[in-house]
Amino acid sequence: MTQDNKLENLRNDKERFVAFSFAAADLLIELDNNGVVVFASGAAKGLTGVDMANLKGMPFVDVVAKQDKSVFTHILETMKVGDRITPVVARMANTKVSVTVGACKLPRNHEHIFLSLTVSAMAAARPSSEHRDSETGLLDRTDFLKLADSQMATAAEAGQKTELTLLQLNGLSDLQERLGEDGVGNFLDQIGVILRRYSLGGDSAGRLDGDKYGVVHSASIDGKDFEEKISELSKEVDPKGNFSIQSSTVDLLKGTLSANNATQALMYVINRFVDSDTEEFNIKSLAEGMDNRLEKTMNRMLALKSVFQNYKFKLVYQPIVTIEDKELHHYEVLSRFKDGESPYEPVVFAEETGIIQDLDLGVAKKVKDKLLEIQKRGDILPKLAINVSGNSLDSDIFIESLVTLFRDNDEIRESIGLEITETSQIKDLERADKVIGSLRSTGMEISLDDMGSGSASFQYIRSLTVDYIKIDGSYIKEVLTSKRDAAILKALSRLCQELSIGTIAEMVETKDQLHVLNVLGVKYGQGWYFGKPQPDIETRRKPRGITQNLKRKGFATTWT
Repeated sequence: MTQDNKLENLRNDKERFVAFSFAAADLLIELDNNGVVVFASGAAKGLTGVDMANLKGMPFVDVVAKQDKSVFTHILETMKVGDRITPVVARMANTKVSVTVGACKLPRNHEHIFLSLTVSAMAAARPSSEHRDSETGLLDRTDFLKLADSQMATAAEAGQKTELTLLQLNGLSDLQERLGEDGVGNFLDQIGVILRRYSLGGDSAGRLDGDKYGVVHSASIDGKDFEEKISELSKEVDPKGNFSIQSSTVDLLKGTLSANNATQALMYVINRFVDSDTEEFNIKSLAEGMDNRLEKTMNRMLALKSVFQNYKFKLVYQPIVTIEDKELHHYEVLSRFKDGESPYEPVVFAEETGIIQDLDLGVAKKVKDKLLEIQKRGDILPKLAINVSGNSLDSDIFIESLVTLFRDNDEIRESIGLEITETSQIKDLERADKVIGSLRSTGMEISLDDMGSGSASFQYIRSLTVDYIKIDGSYIKEVLTSKRDAAILKALSRLCQELSIGTIAEMVETKDQLHVLNVLGVKYGQGWYFGKPQPDIETRRKPRGITQNLKRKGFATTWT
């Protein structure tokens, strides 16, 4: 073969390689051994916001958003000749476009790194707004599980096998004593980079709690690698320390995880792991029994969903009265399940597994049926308040279903109030306020439950336009003996009066409490002093209108 033929073959091979690359990528970039762009071809301006000519000569990490810089710095610094990384998602700094980045470091190319940037489903699965841990840069528990769900679904569609590795870091507090706040902060930041570097899409890693972490990754990556790399890092920063790591990996394509609500089941099981400090629920036992725990959780979720969707529960009604004259104002509607069973535990389980929307809609449907029954017999409709979880309020599908349910009957709709529970589940207060505004415009009144029980109570009052707030019963219990609680109640009452918001005191049980609440300006009360939850409500007939023709001799009718 002549030299010219050899050159022609090399030229053809190069063109073939470029053609194959372009078939899968929107932008190709070549970096020198310092991470600087030396070649680019494709949609440079559209993806990075930088013209092709100006892109050359720039460090690649400069076009990457701040939150992703450390991950790509780590990738570029640690890649060896012959390495090829699994695709990593990155957001571009100028355009905010999320792309999937592939990278390889080929032999005989002066240690240059070749990147392919593609807008793909994996990139689209990444949320536009994320809640991150400030020390590691990893997603918080809730957003990690949401993103992991999206990434797992995308990977499953592509036939990619995924796994979840759970890690528990032991000895962080001792490490902080030896390294100081800055030292341990740098250590945690590097842990975040390592976990993101090897996670599915480069961002499927989260800090589940102070010392517990989760990583969704390709099955081609050994979860033990995380343990080894973090161990090596700990020895570098604290050679004499006793820092240790436990890890366990779960196959996410096993068993029940392919069923509906699998992510909620996984979230519930992981939350139990995170919140438990007992030996019975440590990381080893969790992983060993993950399939069994998930199966039990899924079965219980399906059983409860059946109860909710088939209305196999009862309603009870507790009166809420005007404190000044003790006249009935409205009833709160509460759910009851098996005879003698506390509703607290199943409701909490439903909230934590995300199936509370089924219960909230089920209650709304039963309440409508109750009011239709009262309406048909010609009685005055009572005002009824339905509990709606903050989790449900965050769902567009739930809101649409609720509005549709009451759309066909104005009188019934205007007799309905919504009492928002678990307000801490509301992530987007601006959106929630718009939803509340649209519901109030239909005639429904809105209450916020358990105000005062959390540090964010005043933020909710400030952000959400509502008709009533319910004051947490813990304040009412102490109002006679605690000057502090009485002062808080007084301030809250005055604030709500100025904002035209009604105040409802929960757990009113004595005449003395009632007197103090009246003095403090709290307008409504609920509790055993006024009545326990009851299986039915008494109603009164509507006044009958004059239907006879009264116009007769000697009798004149007039509008005035």
